[in-house]
This record gives sequence, C-alpha cells and structure tokens, in this order.
Amino acid sequence: MIERRAPFDAVFRPDVEGLRALAVFAVVLFHYSNGKTAGFVGVDVFFVISGFLITGLIVRDIELNEFSFMNFYSRRARRIIPALLVMVLLTLAAGAVLLSPEALILLGQQATFSLVGASNIYFWGASGYFSPEAHTQPLLHTWSLGVEEQFYLLWPIALLFMSRTFGLRTGRALFAIFVLIAASFVSIFLLSADFSTFSFFMLPTRAWQLAMGGLLVFLPNLEGKGQSESIKLVGLLLLLAAIFLIEPNATYPGLSALLPAVGTALLIWPTERKTRIASFFGLAPLRYFGRISYSLYLWHWPPMVMYLTWNLSTSLTIPESIALFLFAWGAAHLSWRFVEEPFRRNRISDKRTLAASFVIVCVAASISWTFVMTGGAPNRLDIAGQELSAKMSHEMHEPKRAFCDFRALIEQNLECAPPSENEFHALLMGDSHANHLLRAIQDAFPAVKISTITRSGCRPVVQSAGKQQCVAMYNSFFDDVLPDHRFDAIILSARWRNGEHQNIGKTVDLLGTHTDRLIVLGQTVEYDHPLPELLMANYLPRRSSDVQAFMSKLPEIRDLDQQMARQLSNLPVEYYSMIEAVCPNDKCTVFSPSGIPLVWDYGHFNLSGARLIVERLKGKGFSLP
Repeated sequence: MIERRAPFDAVFRPDVEGLRALAVFAVVLFHYSNGKTAGFVGVDVFFVISGFLITGLIVRDIELNEFSFMNFYSRRARRIIPALLVMVLLTLAAGAVLLSPEALILLGQQATFSLVGASNIYFWGASGYFSPEAHTQPLLHTWSLGVEEQFYLLWPIALLFMSRTFGLRTGRALFAIFVLIAASFVSIFLLSADFSTFSFFMLPTRAWQLAMGGLLVFLPNLEGKGQSESIKLVGLLLLLAAIFLIEPNATYPGLSALLPAVGTALLIWPTERKTRIASFFGLAPLRYFGRISYSLYLWHWPPMVMYLTWNLSTSLTIPESIALFLFAWGAAHLSWRFVEEPFRRNRISDKRTLAASFVIVCVAASISWTFVMTGGAPNRLDIAGQELSAKMSHEMHEPKRAFCDFRALIEQNLECAPPSENEFHALLMGDSHANHLLRAIQDAFPAVKISTITRSGCRPVVQSAGKQQCVAMYNSFFDDVLPDHRFDAIILSARWRNGEHQNIGKTVDLLGTHTDRLIVLGQTVEYDHPLPELLMANYLPRRSSDVQAFMSKLPEIRDLDQQMARQLSNLPVEYYSMIEAVCPNDKCTVFSPSGIPLVWDYGHFNLSGARLIVERLKGKGFSLP
C-alpha cells in the first residue's frame, strides 16, 4: 500500500498558480514573436498541471466517498464554458465585420467545434499547427481545450474503476497509470510522418501528459531540502530548454516533448519543505498572471489573427506585438473579473448548471453554424463584392489518375504497368507547384501518358536536404526506381525559391540519361497574402486594396528566374519562365478567363488558372510530344 495523504486541497499551491503564468507567457511569446521560440510547449505545461490538479480533486472525492459525475462536470462547465463562450461570440462578431465569406464559413465551423469540445478534431482534419495558414485560423488555440475535455470524459471513469477494482493507493494503480503514460507516448512513434498532425492535436498522443500530472497525486512527497531544491532546479532547466531550444516544426510531439512534460512534473511534485524555486513562482505578479492565464490564453490569439487579416500581413513588428499583448491582457483581466470568477462562485445547483450549459452551448453553436449554412453571410457585401465572393472558392483540380504514381510505388509497394511501345510517356516531378499543373497538362495533351512523383514541400533534386519524407522519397526514386525506367520527357516544377535549385545541374546530368527531353519550369509568382483575400480587400475593412503592394517577393523571384535560365542555358534542357507566363509584358494576371482568381492562396493555381498558364507556355514552345 502507498502511504495515504491528507485531502488534496488541504494546502493551496501558489507555485503551481505562478507556473501557469510561465506557461501562458511561453505561448504568447511564441505567437507574438513570429515563432522565434518553442513557446507552444506552454500547452504541454498546462496539460501536466491540469492532470495534477484535476486528478487530485477526483481522488479526494473518491476517497471521501463524495465523487459525483454531475458535480464534477458542472464544475468543469463553470470553469470552461463562460469565458470560452464570450470569446467565441465576440470573435464571431469581429469575423462578421472583417472576414470574407469563405473565411467566415471556416470561422463558423471552428466556433461550432470549439463550443462542443472537439476543435482538436476539426484542426486535425483542416490544417497543421505549424502550417503557413495557421495565422488565419482565429480559433486554432482552442484545440487544447478539446484534448482536455475529451480526457476528462474518460479519466474519472478510469480512476473509479481502479478504486473499486484494486484501490487507488496501491502499486497496481501506479502500474496502470504508468502503462497508460507509456502507451500514449509510444503511440507517437508508431504513427508515420503522414500522421504528424494527428499526433499533435489528438488525445491518444497527448493523454500521457495529462496522466503524468495525475501520477504525481499518487507519489510520495519529496523529502529533504537539498533533494527538493535539486529536483526543482532540474525541472526548471528542462522547461526553459524546451521553450528556447526545441525547433517549432511538424514533427512535434516526439522525444523532445519529454522536456516540458517532465520539467513541469518535477516543478509541481509536492515537497515536504518549500523550495526557492517554489517561492519564486509564488510571487504575487506571477500568481496574478497565473489566475488570469486561462482568459489570457483565450484572448491572446483571436485579436492577433483579426489584426493580421486587416493588415494583410503574416507577421508582427515589435510595437504591434506589444500593443496586442496589452489589448489581450486587458481583455483577459475583464474576462477573469466579470466572467470567470462570478460563474465559478455561483450557487446554482449542479443539475441546473449542466442543463443551462447544454442549452447555451446549443444556441451559440447554432449561431456559429448559421454562418456556415448561409455561405459566410455574403449579403454583408455590396453587389460587386458578392459577385467576386462567389468566385473566391478554391477550384478542386481533381486530376485524372496518373499513368504511374511513383510515390505510391515507393511508399506502398504498388505496381505500374509499362506504357505501350508507341505511347508517349512523360514524368512530372516536383512539389505542390508541380501537382497544381498536372490536370491542366493532362487536358492540354490528352494522348500523353503522364506519370508523377510529387509531394508537397519536396524539391525534385538529387542530394535533397529537407523534410525526412522528402529525402527518403527522392533518394529512393533516384537510387532504386529511375535506373529501371526511361521516359520520353521529364518535367521538373517546384517552388525553387525555397532552396535546392543549386543542385539542379547535378539532377539534369542524372535525369538526362533516362529521357529524350528534359523540361524545367521556373518559379512562379508569389503574393505576401492569399490572392483571393487581396482581391476582396476592396469590399472589406483592410489596410490596403492594392494587389501590387503585396508582391514584395517579385524582384527576388525575377532574379531567381534569370539565374536559373543562365544556369541551364548550356545544358540539354528546355527552360520555361513561369514569371513570363503569369506576368506577360510585366503585367501580372490575377484572374483566369472565367473570372476566378488565378491562384487560390499565395501561389498555387486554381484549375482555370493552371489551364491559362499551360496555354501560355504552349505559346512559348512547351509541348508533349
């Protein structure tokens, strides 16, 4: 048997309250510094703290024979719903003023999922936390609330089961929690790179952090001042290392996730004597920000997204960051003072609290879903704005099936039939800037058998250095697949400004022995902000409506285009400038002949836009065969 403790809430932990301040400051710093730190691990800190505090309360009530699901969930509702509801409704109101109909549809979906505790599921299917589109998602930060609420749907049941089966203060209970932590953590590595978004957002790969906090409730207190001081110092160093050393990328969480989780666990592990670090986190200013940390977390993100939308930008200057923090601080204080505290202290019965919460959430979710059902409320705009808005949606390319998908051949061990002797066989290689041309090339040359090897973010060059999945795919193609194949033509297309175009000479030398014609398509035009949003700026509150003002990368792209043309001029390669195709006579085309924007984001062509560009390339001599 494990030694029994006093009731969990017998001693208030000011250091834990202060540690919440560090967690929320880390998250704010990450977002307001344009991702220059790994402050996103502040959410990991919140998970461990939450697991510790909530598990302690559940265990206390179970041991006192006072646990009630109705009481537990009514407390959760009073804690979470009021502040979340106010933030979501005000964000919807701001979105109704600032956002385009298409963006307002997405906000309506996000709001609905966040209100029902499932926004992590929504964002798993919609976007990655580190994706370029993240700064356009006003409620992206609510994903962590979804993880917590899903965990607490299951955790009390698990604790009750352990209590009634073999007791909570037993070695078997500790072993069961250890197994849960290990299984959840190991699941991160059992998922392939293609499931990295799932690993970040979803409960199975995050439960270990909440359970790790819960585990502390069952461990004996640390004894001895020297031991306690040393363990707390190690915990703080691990946490600071996580914030400032972890690379913000899509591979998180992984082994590096142990740094913030273990660091936080060591910091909040109860001790018999107060430590210096506990005294530091117990300072009044840190405790104040710890008390408002939930509201500050809620309010730090939506105003930033709305400001960036109005400003048509993707990053903040230092003065902008300071101003937004002051705004978020003020909003958080008001939320804590007039929303959080009154609702947490109300004396309404548990049954009435849950019933009222259910009704209010349903009403609010219905309001948010209205924006989805009405197509983003386009009637807010004048007639011209509505007509343009109707053409803003992303045209799905739906390419015809490639003759052979070499990526599938490599990664799924699929087979490809060889082409007939008289069939013209071309290979399209590249990243998403190759894939967005596929359907248009298929339509322009219907008699040609077009095979592909493409993947977003993967440049088609030898000695590729980038994402592991890119390196693996192209290394396998060049080393194992290419030697057994010959093509009538090979087309390379990529976002060359992301690097690696220096290796194109070596790539040409290798590919040239396996094809009769080698075609390279240059870097296309890119906008600083999605083109459809720039075009809608005439009809919505925006800093500027001048599209040309948001083409800051154009000089760099022109230089790259000329550099690649010179580099390939003495090689057996046909080079076609995409700049000249998009911007003939230095006048850049922004609409396709059907009136749809040429690109649907910063630089990927809509289908009608791709068809226009391929026709212009044909006018420059591009042809198959």
